Amino acid sequence: MAKRDFSMDRNPGIDLVQQAAEIGSSSAYISYDLASALFPKSEVILSDRMLSNGRQYLRAIVQEIETEICMIAAKDFGMQQDTIIEIGNSGRVHSYALLQNAGLLEGKALLDNVFTSVQRVELGSRLLQKMSQADLESVLTRYLDDEDASIADAAMALLVAQSRDNAGPGSFQAHITNLPAEILFAMTWPIVAALQKLSGDEGPELKKAAEKLLGEHDEGVGTQNRSARLAQLIDQAAGSEQNLHPMHDGIDLFLSRLARRSGLSDDQLVLFTAEPNMVRLVLTMRAVDIPEDQALSIFSALDGGGQSLTRASYGEIDKAQALELVSSWSTNMLYQDAQLRLNAHLAGMPA
Repeated sequence: MAKRDFSMDRNPGIDLVQQAAEIGSSSAYISYDLASALFPKSEVILSDRMLSNGRQYLRAIVQEIETEICMIAAKDFGMQQDTIIEIGNSGRVHSYALLQNAGLLEGKALLDNVFTSVQRVELGSRLLQKMSQADLESVLTRYLDDEDASIADAAMALLVAQSRDNAGPGSFQAHITNLPAEILFAMTWPIVAALQKLSGDEGPELKKAAEKLLGEHDEGVGTQNRSARLAQLIDQAAGSEQNLHPMHDGIDLFLSRLARRSGLSDDQLVLFTAEPNMVRLVLTMRAVDIPEDQALSIFSALDGGGQSLTRASYGEIDKAQALELVSSWSTNMLYQDAQLRLNAHLAGMPA
């Protein structure tokens, strides 16, 4: 269950009477929290480590956005309000508690992004149990001297993005550049409102800074997009398919290459690795005709629950049925969500 950001010293400007009033209001929702813990709607188990990483990721993203807005407001629009200057230079998050307590960090798209981000970190940790950090860091360097200059350039671009993201084994840095534009947009305006509340300044500078931040956002420099570009180039090269493996490619490139072959998204594949026995990942590998030995090795590299995939269980999967299922998973996500809700409604179940 998520830990609330209430502490005796969380905000010296709020006295204990006001904290007591806020806590009293929040406690009215204890039954919702208990219901979520007792009756989860998904089969994915969220470990304490994943929840902790999720909170860390959210706080880091909020901090980066609020810092950028404050710095742009001061530098480009001449805003000299003391609180805004302090937030821009403090190196810590300020608006997170306001946003959390107002329920402004609970959007489905945002939380889906949080989940896939922390699961990628988990996959990196699992991989480091099978290979050394040095070997993992050298995965992409083989492409830097490729005779195809476009592959070498794409590999360098991905290495730069990964070095920006890397905060050490089992950890991560959260960056605006890795956020989809729609999520950055959805987060930016609540943060502007929170900054106005914290500073008491409702002038136009913060809004102008937000508009500039959004206007300059380039998803193309994010890790996932750079990985997709390299995957495209590598898979166009002859004889590359047999090398598809996380220990050969690293997590990002492996996911992008498998996504290209299956028609699924990287984020869908990340979700599959968190599901019990990674069954949908196994069916995806069967659908794209990955050989038994290779599939068993991939499963072993990514598994974090002590499970094993046997030749018999993999070999008995009907490829036609696997292809049909993967094809259904690759349809538009909004369409899939609507189908799920409509089916639940027709069955008399709560959506």
